[in-house]
Amino acid sequence: MWKILGVTLIALVAAACTALGIFLTQFEPAIQSAVENEGGLATQTSVLVGSVQFSPFTGAGTLDGLTVGNPNNFSSPYAVVVNRIALQVERSSLFGSGPIVVETATLIAPQITYQAQNPTATSNLETIKQNARFYAGTPAAIRAGNSMRKVIIRDLTIMGGAISLNIPLSADRLTVPLPPLYLSNIGVTTDGATLPEIIRAISEELADAAKQVVVQAIVQKIKSVVERLPPPQRALPKLPAPPPLPQPSLSSALSSAKPVLPPPDLPGKKILPSPPEPPISSRLPTLPEPPRIKSPPPGILPFPPPPGF
Repeated sequence: MWKILGVTLIALVAAACTALGIFLTQFEPAIQSAVENEGGLATQTSVLVGSVQFSPFTGAGTLDGLTVGNPNNFSSPYAVVVNRIALQVERSSLFGSGPIVVETATLIAPQITYQAQNPTATSNLETIKQNARFYAGTPAAIRAGNSMRKVIIRDLTIMGGAISLNIPLSADRLTVPLPPLYLSNIGVTTDGATLPEIIRAISEELADAAKQVVVQAIVQKIKSVVERLPPPQRALPKLPAPPPLPQPSLSSALSSAKPVLPPPDLPGKKILPSPPEPPISSRLPTLPEPPRIKSPPPGILPFPPPPGF
C-alpha cells in the first residue's frame, strides 16, 4: 500500500516537474516569436532575435542580438541593432490574466543607421515610425493584441547608442553618439499596451531623437567644411582719397570778381529829362472833413460837473 502510494507521489511530482519545465521553457520561445512576428508586421521589415533568456523565479530576462532591417528602397543592411535588452519583470504579474508589469527595460548600446537620399528626405527611421503608427490601428494588430496579454512598462531606457549617418554629405561615414532616452509608464493609462503599441512608442521616440541628432551633426559638418575653405584672395589696394579742393576766401573772391560796367553810350542816343515830381500836397490823400458838434442850449453844461463843484 505504502509502496503504491509512494510510486503515485513520485509520478505526480515527476509530472508536475515536467509540466513546470514545459511551462518555463515556453516563456523564452513565446517572447522570441512575439517580438519577431509582431515586430516585423509593425515595422514592415525583417526582425530577428538572437537569443532569449528569462527566469520566472527572479523576473529577470535578456534579449540578445535584436536586429531590425530596413524598409524597401533603403540599401543599408539594417536600421537598428541592439546588443542586449535587459528586462526586470514583476514576478506576481506573470501569473493571472492582468497585464504583465515590466519594472525596467534597458536597451543597451543600440547601433542605428540613419539613411536618406538627402538631408530633407524621409529617412528609414521615419518610414519605420510611420509603418508602426499605421499598423497599431489595423484590425490585425487589434486581433493580435487581444490574443496576447497586455504589458505595462514603468521605465524604459535607451543608453550607449550611436547613429551612423548614411547621407551624401561626404565620402566618409559620419557616426555620432545618441543621447540617453527615457520613456515611462507605457500602457499605464490603458490598463496595459499591446506589443504593436509598444513598438510604435519606441519607434516614435527613437526616430524623433535621431532626427534631432542628425540635424545637429549636419550643421556641425557644414560648419567644419566652411572653416576648412581657403581664405578669399587678397583684395585690391584701396586708392587714397583725392585731396580736398582749396576753398577761396571772400577777399580773393571779391578781388577776382569782374566789375560791373555801365552800358556804353550809343551814338545818337538822346537822354530824356526826368519828369518833375508833383507837390507834396498832391501826393497826400484827401481826408474827409470831421463832423461838427452841436452846441448845447444855454444854461446846460455839456458834461456834468465833477463832485465838489
